[in-house]
Amino acid sequence: MSVTIRRADLAAEAEEITKLLVDYMTVATEQLLSEFGIEDPPTDISGLRASLQEYDDPSRALLVAEDSSGSLVAVAGLRTLEPRVVELKRMYVAPERRGQGVGARLLDSLLEEAARMRASTVRLDTARFMAEAQRLYRSRGFTERTPYQGTEIPPHLQQHWLFFERRG
Repeated sequence: MSVTIRRADLAAEAEEITKLLVDYMTVATEQLLSEFGIEDPPTDISGLRASLQEYDDPSRALLVAEDSSGSLVAVAGLRTLEPRVVELKRMYVAPERRGQGVGARLLDSLLEEAARMRASTVRLDTARFMAEAQRLYRSRGFTERTPYQGTEIPPHLQQHWLFFERRG
């Protein structure tokens, strides 16, 4: 099944996007507990739907991957941290679509969107257990860096995360 990467239609797709994000945060929260014994996730799942409205702002972008049946199978966002610096947020591919290049296509589209936003730097954070995501980011020129100003990861959890940056 092929996928189309496009900007999200927040008015029509909020429920489906929220479901993807809740799935992502639920799995991540479970892994934080099993891998590190952490019961303190960095994001409150109950506020995910409301947080989608932030992507109506032109300094942000929310992209989705839609399969040929019309179902959303992936989501990811960009938000501006400072002039010419954006952060990749909540990139998630549904488990049944992993290993099919959906994440790579979504990331490439996000990088194109960042260029349209005139960003010279893209930053992101990822939990240490997300090895597949880290390989993808490295394949696109991201390098590890120290935690950056504006990350949503609280200082007491940062030891369990990796922070990446890509310039240019």
